[in-house]
Amino acid sequence: MKVIHIIFCTMYDFHLHLARLSDPESIADELERRGYHYVDVGCEPWEWEKVRDLKRAEVNAAEKCAEANRAAYGIHPMIAEKVTEEDFTTLRKFLESDSTAQVGEAGLDRRFSGYESGGAQEKVFRRQAELALELGRDIQIHCVGDYMRIVKVLREAGFKTGAAQNNAPQNNAPQNNAPRPIFHRFVGDVSAVRAGIELGAIFSLHADSFLKKSTAAAIPGIPRDCVRFETDADENFGERFAGMDRTPSAKEIAEALIKDLGDVQRLYKLAIKGA
Repeated sequence: MKVIHIIFCTMYDFHLHLARLSDPESIADELERRGYHYVDVGCEPWEWEKVRDLKRAEVNAAEKCAEANRAAYGIHPMIAEKVTEEDFTTLRKFLESDSTAQVGEAGLDRRFSGYESGGAQEKVFRRQAELALELGRDIQIHCVGDYMRIVKVLREAGFKTGAAQNNAPQNNAPQNNAPRPIFHRFVGDVSAVRAGIELGAIFSLHADSFLKKSTAAAIPGIPRDCVRFETDADENFGERFAGMDRTPSAKEIAEALIKDLGDVQRLYKLAIKGA
């Protein structure tokens, strides 16, 4: 019998926006060479095709690394009031064409219009939550506002308490039988952690997750197998290179991503060590 040894990648970015970076094709190639894997998130319709075309390391990843690159296709709350039925039809097509893809990012954001109860953001989020359940996909959730309102919508959409409780594996394989909410760039408090755990959620930590005292205090209470790390790198990532007299190379951007993700992992180790 052939035995396949699974190598778990240490550099896995659970949420970044590769299509929004400069020269994303070269960056994707550079990250592949360095063994840096990720979930590439497209949160507007114009990104979806680019995200699909940017996938790397798909063929060999299943044997070499359980944490293969994955795509996520969704509709961000910032454009909720502009979304059309055609957009939802196209979103479904992208998800159905890739059985490993996640839904999102989707959610609520008080900084944008349509945030009110029953508003456009909530309706668009609910439809994506229902789609995630229908297709058996994890959903990347954006929350700037009320985490308990997010939980309420998830429950109303059909996510069940205890459905995937603490069963999140260390790899990032799609959970076809138990779709997981993924709290992207998590900045919630203890009550959000408790509610998320009940739904079998994944908590994706960013450097910002450690800035807010209530979140930093809540992080040690998250089961280790429910923790992931992310950079959330997007078009603003290049600001760190301000002052350069040239566009940063793909190598420089890859090195900056590796450094940022490593910093998040170190912050997490310090947080649980001091708890």
